[in-house]
Amino acid sequence: MGLPTQLHDDFVAEFKHDPVIVARATCDITGEDGLTWLACDGTMLVCYSRPAGGEFSRLDYRIAEATALEIVEKDSHVLLQARFPEVEFVLRLPPGEAPALAKLAALQPPSDSINIVAAPATLTPRLVCGAAAFALLQADGEHAKTELDWVVARFGNMNAFRRGGAWVTKRGFAELLPEANRLLTLVQKESLLFNLIELGFADSSLSRTERTMLDEWRQSLGVSEERYERAFDALLARASISVLVNETSAGPDWMPMNLLCACLLAVIRHHPESIERRTKSLERRIQSTDAINAGQTYLDQIGTDGLVTMLPHMLNAAQRRCVVLNVLSEAYFDGTPGSEAGTFLRQVREGLGISAADFVADTDIFRTLGDRTIFREAAAAPR
Repeated sequence: MGLPTQLHDDFVAEFKHDPVIVARATCDITGEDGLTWLACDGTMLVCYSRPAGGEFSRLDYRIAEATALEIVEKDSHVLLQARFPEVEFVLRLPPGEAPALAKLAALQPPSDSINIVAAPATLTPRLVCGAAAFALLQADGEHAKTELDWVVARFGNMNAFRRGGAWVTKRGFAELLPEANRLLTLVQKESLLFNLIELGFADSSLSRTERTMLDEWRQSLGVSEERYERAFDALLARASISVLVNETSAGPDWMPMNLLCACLLAVIRHHPESIERRTKSLERRIQSTDAINAGQTYLDQIGTDGLVTMLPHMLNAAQRRCVVLNVLSEAYFDGTPGSEAGTFLRQVREGLGISAADFVADTDIFRTLGDRTIFREAAAAPR
């Protein structure tokens, strides 16, 4: 089966050749009535989606960034369950499209299929990070989707994770530690360690084995226990978003969570190039679109000044710390924040009554965490 002529011409104009995989879903990209054509050139998945009675729109996704491309048989249909950093969707297809979906899914090697990846002869700082992340995820024996989302968000795809994983699988964790010490600067060592702590909390839990491995990293990299514990406590408090739902006799009160979303959206809106991806990441963390919608409503209606005025009256001490650390994390996600986000950070600190000394110490943790140039090495790693 081939693409309709108009869609085929659009695909060829972009990729300069015919698609290698084509399939047709009997719903639009949201799962509602409509139609979606899938076309793939081997690296990109192009979705031409049309709701019932509407027009086609085109959505492109890089297969290397997928953390799930799963095929499930259900009733008289085949389902494609896809998950990318910025979106996840389920498409319903006729059974006859199963062979095409199998070819598509095969383009994305499973994250734990390290045996099919050649181990690099030597490591680079980027591959050290990939190997470290792989070793930590292997510590509890499974890779949660939220953890794989973290990997893609930091590296851009899973190549360094797989290749570093192949190296550490072949050579062992004990050999990785001295290699990291040899290849990384002090700033890079702290950045790696803090990111590993964050990765450990990505699935909302930290096993004893993971905690032991993190402490081995700390000792090997020469990071002081005081510095490590400060980062650990800050990242634990940031991850503890369950404190933002108050339990009352009338049921859960989501007001603190709504306020968190409003604060994070106030930062995210200053990054139009990544707003969709970062909002989707927030939705996955809190698992509530209602809270995000409520947060956006607060932001639209009262603005940042009204929001900052509202915060201290609605949050207890633990909630205040969780909010300010999440705002810091979002602001420093890609390095030093711009002037607008910086002004909002100052307003949040003053509004919540956070001491200047504590705020500076926490800011330093998230500035170090956000300096991820080590994960995005420009030079190609040797093969």
